[in-house]
Amino acid sequence: MFPQCGGINDQTVAQLTKVSGLNNTARNSVGCQWLAGGGILGPHFSFSWYRGSPIGRERKTEELSRASVDDININGHSGFIAVGNEPNLGDSLCEVGIQFQDDFIEWSISFSQKPFPPPCDIAKELARQSIANSK
Repeated sequence: MFPQCGGINDQTVAQLTKVSGLNNTARNSVGCQWLAGGGILGPHFSFSWYRGSPIGRERKTEELSRASVDDININGHSGFIAVGNEPNLGDSLCEVGIQFQDDFIEWSISFSQKPFPPPCDIAKELARQSIANSK
């Protein structure tokens, strides 16, 4: 079981992403989304909990649309890490999906303008914290 937003608060997301003015625009039992100023233009960060859904299908989708997809293990839990890039931004998107029995969680970190911290460092840290918060 995961607490709402993977147990991650708004301040933690703002601190790790170094984005001010973040609003949690969607918050429910299976996911949360943070947007700068609440708008769809700009960076976006999200946590999703896919209950009873196979992680392999999500990984296949990532493999079709991302620059790279690799295996990852965080605190004994396996999954994938997917990197997306833009010509003028470089590696600006990172998604980490982690398997939990019949479920999986995914953190998505996407920036829209430089400068920004490494998105995969943020996604891995948020996944690590969510795993620690799971029951």
